[in-house]
Amino acid sequence: MKTRLGAWLLAAAGALLLLHTAWQKSPTWDETGYFGLGARLLQTGRWDVPAACSHPPLAFYLHSLPVFLYPVDWSPWQYRPGLSEDLGFLRAADPRRGNALLLDPAYDGQWLFFLCRATSLVLYGLLAWVLYRWGTQLHGRPGGLLALLLLAFCPNTLAHASLINTDFAFAATFALAVYSFQRLLRDPTPRRLAGAALGLGLALASKLSALVLLPGLGLGLAWYLALASEEEGQRLAQLQWWPGRGPWGQGVVMYLGVVLGAVLVLWGLYGFQVHPYWLTLRSQMGDLESGHEAYLLGQYSTKGWWYYYPLALLVKTPVPLLVLGVWGLVCALRQRAGWGAMGLVFWPPLLLLGLFVVGGKDIGLRYLLPVYPFLFLVAGYALPPWQGWAALKASGMRAWPAWALGLCCLWHVGGTLRNHPDHLAYFNELAGGPDQGYRYLVDSNLDWGQDLKGLKSYLDERHLERIKLSYFGTVDPALYGLRYEWLPSFQLPAPPEARAVLPTGGLIAISVTNLVGVYMDGYGQGKDLYQWLRAYEPVARIGHSIWVYDLPENPAPTSP
Repeated sequence: MKTRLGAWLLAAAGALLLLHTAWQKSPTWDETGYFGLGARLLQTGRWDVPAACSHPPLAFYLHSLPVFLYPVDWSPWQYRPGLSEDLGFLRAADPRRGNALLLDPAYDGQWLFFLCRATSLVLYGLLAWVLYRWGTQLHGRPGGLLALLLLAFCPNTLAHASLINTDFAFAATFALAVYSFQRLLRDPTPRRLAGAALGLGLALASKLSALVLLPGLGLGLAWYLALASEEEGQRLAQLQWWPGRGPWGQGVVMYLGVVLGAVLVLWGLYGFQVHPYWLTLRSQMGDLESGHEAYLLGQYSTKGWWYYYPLALLVKTPVPLLVLGVWGLVCALRQRAGWGAMGLVFWPPLLLLGLFVVGGKDIGLRYLLPVYPFLFLVAGYALPPWQGWAALKASGMRAWPAWALGLCCLWHVGGTLRNHPDHLAYFNELAGGPDQGYRYLVDSNLDWGQDLKGLKSYLDERHLERIKLSYFGTVDPALYGLRYEWLPSFQLPAPPEARAVLPTGGLIAISVTNLVGVYMDGYGQGKDLYQWLRAYEPVARIGHSIWVYDLPENPAPTSP
């Protein structure tokens, strides 16, 4: 009873943090392009609008359900004919239509946007259930509670669970797919086969990266069969409800059945069409071949670095979670039993990490979000063997490892609460905290346009009516009634009558991504456009992503 109450309280705490973050933060870069997309796809059954073939549609469907409750004007979604096979058109986002939904006077666009973000509670609840059940199975009741605590107060999962995007949907369904397959291996039944197929199908419908699950589950199966106990092998060998001889034969048949069922689920979610998925595959491959501007440690590249994602994990993962992960891994490798069950905890996330280290786009840690649920499970190996609350209190709780584990948990919770709701901009103490994050990474790792609403609150509190603005984002500042004088910005609308000449003075707000110059090549001096501004100390940092300066008029350009 105590365990269940604790689980519900932890899950509720994470849900409240998620909802509060979703309300406090303005739409991020991708969200205006995805806002309402799923409703349009469900309504028409056609994949012929921008962003329709950027990713599989599961997250688009879920996040768009509240749109059906509102009198939406669909006219901005009309495009000239003949573009249904143009991969560039189908992959690119169109912020114009998202802003039209947000600014429609027929309803409160901010409230509708929040409701669409709040649908992530479905995914959050699903992931919480998976982690609690799996953590309890692996490590006893404390393992389930530890996994829930790490999820509820992880800044990276909170940051992306509060957005209309595909990343958290992928993380939740990735964990569901692996857990469902693991349950099938432990107790093979037709019902669990259907559950494993559904889990894998949902993951494949969340993001193309889920294709790594096909070799990942296969490798996990081989690991399990190679290390299975005699009793487990006999249980598989004696199955009579599908063809196959011996544990390996039965295992291969099970795997193929899961993959076939997953393909049927994916096909159904595409409205029993194959062509849109093929277009999505082609558009993603084209995007990978063309490269993407990336930033790391003050360097710029369109080809990336092999160490980009390992470094991103190192500086953006809470230090206590890193400690627990390493501690749990050491304990797991030292134990003499249960190695068969470890295969599915380790291999799928390791293959995903390897995929992006070798050939992924160096754009954001969010691509590795599915690794975190498995890190929470690995941390559970650091727990003492579960023999009940009384035994734990009588023995293990007096040992120093238990106290060290408790301190790590308190550090994990306290660090996240201290930085709430600025989870997207989180950097750990090794990196110097969020205000030093720009030295390592920007874009969706730090500044994705999420703090325009916070900037408006800052101006209102000081009764300031206007500011010079360089904003990295796609949402129209008119949503918050923010008046600005335009500074060179990636995507910010530029009124001809309100453009400043650089260098300039007065009250200036600049997104950190623009400050370091990642995407500023089209504005004269390119990446050095705001070099002169780095010599000054900001008077405020809005959510750590928008820096505010108060400079004398016409400052002389200086070097930092």
